[in-house]
Amino acid sequence: MNLDDLVAVWRSQDVAPLHGVNEALVRLALRQDQAKLQKWRRVEKWLAYLIGAAMIGGLARRLAIMINRDDDVLSVWDYAIPVVGAAAALLWVGMMRVRHRAQAVREQRFGDSLRDQINRQLAQLDYRATMSRLASLLGSLLLPIVVAFTTILARWRSDGRSFSDPWLSVPIVFMICWSILCVGGTFWWARRVVQRKTLPRKRRLEALLKELDGQ
Repeated sequence: MNLDDLVAVWRSQDVAPLHGVNEALVRLALRQDQAKLQKWRRVEKWLAYLIGAAMIGGLARRLAIMINRDDDVLSVWDYAIPVVGAAAALLWVGMMRVRHRAQAVREQRFGDSLRDQINRQLAQLDYRATMSRLASLLGSLLLPIVVAFTTILARWRSDGRSFSDPWLSVPIVFMICWSILCVGGTFWWARRVVQRKTLPRKRRLEALLKELDGQ
């Protein structure tokens, strides 16, 4: 039985105090949810590191190809584009790390009591809801989009093509369309998760906390 099942049983009781539901089971369910969240955060952190390393490695490879070409003279832009992309990748990884650490620090103010554990869960749900807003999603996706643009431009130049080539507009238009679809799709999916899972769970926990405070 997970936390939502326990809360549902608790709410179905005629009397709010712990008659049909053992408080220890609620604590156990909360700890299990917390362990799952910590596991996911570790996975997300290492994914960010791997993706960032892959981005930087790809840009470095393209720059090396351009430098080793003998049939073309490199301009300032040829060096600047991979550098900007690598800096955006590093900044994105750093931003993800800072965001996770800041949330972890905010959660440290909660203790081990049942009320504090519920409040910790509510803070985590509020964080998820905040991250699903369009402004937050744009902030999270902007840097990867910059990296994608610079990667396309660096690949274009490493293939020996000029920026004055009119065909350059094709991958640029593709990237613009892809970016719009990526942001729109992520926003739709995030809001759907919030409406179907995050907010109902938050309301159940708030009701549980209200009943605990009334005891």
